[in-house]
Amino acid sequence: MLSTSRTREAKLHRHDQILAAAFEEFSAKGYAEARLEDVAQRAGIAKGTIYLYFKNKELLFRAVLRGLIRHAFEELEIFVQTFSGTAEELVRQVLARQYTNVVKNSKARLMLRLLIAESHKFPQLADVYLREVVGPGVAAMRTLIERGIASSEFRESKIAAFPQVLVGPAVLAVVWTLIVGERQPLDLDRYMEAHLELVLHGLRGESQRAPCSTEIFLSAREKQ
Repeated sequence: MLSTSRTREAKLHRHDQILAAAFEEFSAKGYAEARLEDVAQRAGIAKGTIYLYFKNKELLFRAVLRGLIRHAFEELEIFVQTFSGTAEELVRQVLARQYTNVVKNSKARLMLRLLIAESHKFPQLADVYLREVVGPGVAAMRTLIERGIASSEFRESKIAAFPQVLVGPAVLAVVWTLIVGERQPLDLDRYMEAHLELVLHGLRGESQRAPCSTEIFLSAREKQ
């Protein structure tokens, strides 16, 4: 029994070694140029050993993507479905999780850069991303919106048909950081607050929406 447990632990450790080496290889060379043999060398294992874990490069890439990004979106679905607070509190929590798991995660950003750069040459990469990341993410956002509408916290709007717009600013933050982040870095904490304000302003019903400065000014004039 002890021997079996140690063998299982050794396999899990080897699996994690391969994924770490694969991330470095994909980041350095891109999907097209990365080779399983080179991943094996980075991991310090024999060439043939890697094929015991991953039969081809696409399966290895999927495992790396799943480890860095997909789990965050799978957990997001469960989190949204089981959250017991208000819809506004849920929005705040969801955005905070996405910024922690993706926007502020340098490895996740590098994987997204790889997808953007190479998915047109390898459409199977886009298929994997759509199925394992985008699908669960959009489903969770749609559930969030529907929940807010049902509780009358959010108004019915076109946003419900395109829930991915809720994360648009986060995607921009990733692209901005990848391209010009070293020259003009974003304060991601303050940026997230601006993102939250934008989203809530679009989702809230009129009775929940705080008046903007222009509306306050016009109301004051009307009372004069």
